[in-house]
Amino acid sequence: MLEGTQAAVIVPLSAWLVYSLVRAFGQTRKLDHIPSIGFSDPILSYWSALQFLIDPIGFLRRGWETIQPGTKFVKVPGLTRWIVMPAVPEQYKEVAGAPDRSLSFDMAGNEFLQGEFTMYFKEIGDGLQIGPIRHNLTRSLGDLLPSVHEEAVLALEDAFPLKENEWKSYVFMPSLLKVVTRISNRVLVGLPLCRDPEYIDSNVHYATAVFVESYLLSILPYSLRGYAHRLFSPIPGIVDRMTNWMQPLIDARREEKAKLGQSWEQPQDVLSWLMDIAEERGRADRDPIIRIMSLNFGSIHTTSITFTNALYSLLSRPQYIDPLREEINQCIQEEGWTKAALDKMILLDGFLKESMRLDFFGVYAGGRMAVEDCTVSGIPIPKGTLVTASLVDGHLNREIWGPDGDEFDPYRFINMEKETGRRITSVTTSISSLTFGHGRHACPGRFFATQEMKLMLALFLQTYDMKLDNKDGARPKNMWVGLSCVPNQSASIMFRKRARV
Repeated sequence: MLEGTQAAVIVPLSAWLVYSLVRAFGQTRKLDHIPSIGFSDPILSYWSALQFLIDPIGFLRRGWETIQPGTKFVKVPGLTRWIVMPAVPEQYKEVAGAPDRSLSFDMAGNEFLQGEFTMYFKEIGDGLQIGPIRHNLTRSLGDLLPSVHEEAVLALEDAFPLKENEWKSYVFMPSLLKVVTRISNRVLVGLPLCRDPEYIDSNVHYATAVFVESYLLSILPYSLRGYAHRLFSPIPGIVDRMTNWMQPLIDARREEKAKLGQSWEQPQDVLSWLMDIAEERGRADRDPIIRIMSLNFGSIHTTSITFTNALYSLLSRPQYIDPLREEINQCIQEEGWTKAALDKMILLDGFLKESMRLDFFGVYAGGRMAVEDCTVSGIPIPKGTLVTASLVDGHLNREIWGPDGDEFDPYRFINMEKETGRRITSVTTSISSLTFGHGRHACPGRFFATQEMKLMLALFLQTYDMKLDNKDGARPKNMWVGLSCVPNQSASIMFRKRARV
């Protein structure tokens, strides 16, 4: 029995090791002309890959110092492949501007997320869900804000219930995930589904499942990934549950439209816009359901991570709370809870932007995959190569941000505007501001996401007194999970309701 158990472990492990080494040797030869950070030898590079995992920021910063002036690209070792990065942030413009027929944004996303299996890219890889976000939703931000504000107020009351004058501690991020899911789904699927606790939990579960499964599938040979997905993935079951919730909603809307005809008032949410697209193209009802799931994946964790980072940074620097409250109160008094009021909150926007600069999602951003042998800035990029920007080099580069580039300064972008005359907001993208990507594939939902985060931060500051639930008030340390960086998942915040302003 023991021998059988040993064989069951050793045989697939050995097969994986052989596969990895063969793949590493093949890819290394194709990229010999690109300098390496760390060891370039196919075997020794695994030692560098481990160093990279242990200390991503330090590894890259030490590596940049070894690169010769004039170098355009470098390669960085991962456990499953080499990643090519621009040697200087400016070089990423060439990558972002390359045509998709050469460097594909969609193919890179499929590789990073194993989207063919986890997100059904074969069904929705045409990206039709992007249009309603880029056009309908962005144009409707002002009109939708009253309902988003209403949902945010109610979601906070449900997530952080408090008695009068009571200080109470909450583990923050799990609660915030549900708040963000509820607010986002007010514009994705509308009432009453956005408030269903099981629907909310399933969306959170789906996002987590994608992250975990995408990593596990990426280390397998492609020929085995489909089998592994069918045997072990929880995602098909989540899709079935989503269908059980959303199909009755789709049927009810279709029946009401048929019954009322021209007098029917179409709900102003993304599901309605996706239903229109599916009908025009003769798609089954599964189509808008899968697309809503993909939009939830793209919004829930990214918004929650970004907002949690910002709040941790604020509560560890309480000297900025009063200036932010003063700005918020003044803007609300002048404009009410409107888009115009949020647009006037310059300090709040700058605080959020600075938080995104210093506390980013991980090492990579704006990935592209070479779908053919191509040349970028005179450097051959072989087919199958992943090329990404480095958030470390863009967001922490002292040549760009100055000697205080590692320090948190919420007035940084306000002062930059005074010096240059150019407004840099939380939605502005550049080679040194890559939270939302850059170029024509920059995140189309960033306008809603930043409005949502500014609204939430304003509500938190108006509604609650808050402090970190630790002894010294220090910011909870971020956690690196592989090459992704997330805020502390177990940190608690103390809340007390403020007197109404």
